Amino acid sequence: MEINLNANFVGLDGKQMENNNMGQLVAQLLSQSTTGDSLKFWDWAVKLNAGKKLDLDPSDHQTLKSFIESCSTIIVLAKAQILAKIK
Repeated sequence: MEINLNANFVGLDGKQMENNNMGQLVAQLLSQSTTGDSLKFWDWAVKLNAGKKLDLDPSDHQTLKSFIESCSTIIVLAKAQILAKIK
């Protein structure tokens, strides 16, 4: 499954938020994680930060989805949009 997070978040007003890229936020969160598969998370973080797509098998897709769902530092505005992109 191909995941493309190279998009800006949309605010409550329906307008794109400048300089608020989904992939870059997820990359930052993955790179700062203290749990999980360090090598895999680092690889994903580098790709997402560069605006690249992730090609994930079903297991990795579930890993990324679970990571986002369980991350307590992401606000709902961002978390919902990221989850919608990776579902």
